Amino acid sequence: MIFFGKTRESAPPPGRPPQTTALAAFWPLFLLLFLLLDSAGAQEGMDRQEEDQKTQPRTVMRLVTVLDQDDRGKPLRFPLNITAETDGKEIYVINGGQNNILIYGQDFFPHLVLGAGRGIATPQCIFFDMEQGLVYIGQSPKDQQPSRLTILNAAFLPEKEVTFLAMPGAENFSVTNGLVGKNGKIYLIGNQSRGVLVLNAQGEFSHWLKPVDKIYLDAVKTTDSAEKRRDHLLEMQEEPSTQEEEISAAPVGLPPELLPKSRGTLPTDANKDKDLQPVLLHDIAMDSDGRIFLLSEETSKVYVYGPGENFLFAFGQKGGSTGKMSRPRGLALDEKKKCIYIVDYMRHTILVFDMAGRHLFEFGGRGTGPLWFNFPTAIDVDRDGRVIIADLFNNRIQVLESDFAITYPVFGNTRNVPAQKKSDGTEESGQP
Repeated sequence: MIFFGKTRESAPPPGRPPQTTALAAFWPLFLLLFLLLDSAGAQEGMDRQEEDQKTQPRTVMRLVTVLDQDDRGKPLRFPLNITAETDGKEIYVINGGQNNILIYGQDFFPHLVLGAGRGIATPQCIFFDMEQGLVYIGQSPKDQQPSRLTILNAAFLPEKEVTFLAMPGAENFSVTNGLVGKNGKIYLIGNQSRGVLVLNAQGEFSHWLKPVDKIYLDAVKTTDSAEKRRDHLLEMQEEPSTQEEEISAAPVGLPPELLPKSRGTLPTDANKDKDLQPVLLHDIAMDSDGRIFLLSEETSKVYVYGPGENFLFAFGQKGGSTGKMSRPRGLALDEKKKCIYIVDYMRHTILVFDMAGRHLFEFGGRGTGPLWFNFPTAIDVDRDGRVIIADLFNNRIQVLESDFAITYPVFGNTRNVPAQKKSDGTEESGQP
């Protein structure tokens, strides 16, 4: 009861201890129980964090520089494609906004431009034949000029132009990517073309290389019966008649248990061939042993061929989640780190696979800061291992360096964790 702000305390009943005395007696037990629960929760949190660290790749990607200005100091506009020269330290950028090619030197400054004065009007790609000292520039149609392959000498003076109108199956071919193989042949990827157009060293038609897969488009006309469909696909394959000596078809660094086995260009199960069609290709790369890597945006797969153009294996899965590819646009090989970089245009990410096609990790996302991208379109690796990415709608080229190494397990699974280099330059093994 309250009397003008004062309370009258009532005494506890006889034989019954005061409430404060009971609480005081049980308080140490409550405190001990609380500490035990808190300790268990903290340990669980540490275990979870440690597990996350085991499963999350410890990658280190660092920004070296950003190329965002052309030779006149104006903003770079829509870089479509890039090539890092393997024998030098120059970066060649297809400047879509100006329809020319910017050549950045070791200081990352654009010291030379290839444009209309050298017959360059609509460049889409650039690649080299270092042994012959030739520069190849793929150009798209414009006005009355068809798509063509413009060949320059080492002084960037025009030598020859190759057109495709008279080549079998290449009437509407428009070159977008290419390379010169170890065998001297020229491999060309075209816009909306199904397969690789292969030319000899003189720029003459040799054959088509057409990987096939199950796709759900009626873009390719097929015959009725399974037998005729198979014959039709074999004809489209048009394998070269000359038999080239095979060297090891295994990707660099693979242990024996991971060696891919050639299973031919077409599946052997006749019941699975009814939906097989030549696939649309978007990029091409070749390793130092002559293996060919073909990237399809349509199927979100990479098709790997041996030096003699024998099919080895394919990898990749379409999707919008981690480890999958929505619209892959470019790929690059890093043989020192034994990995493959793939640009996903729609997910704004760079996926990293080992040479056997196993997903390791990815980085990026949509944004404007360093290591963020806005519809990236192309990627390459220079001789120093730097990763160069065409960041299309950010109007820039990002040059990155990485600090990881891929290790193959002797036993068990490494959880796809790349090893991270220590400060002394040695490598710390991935988690078992």
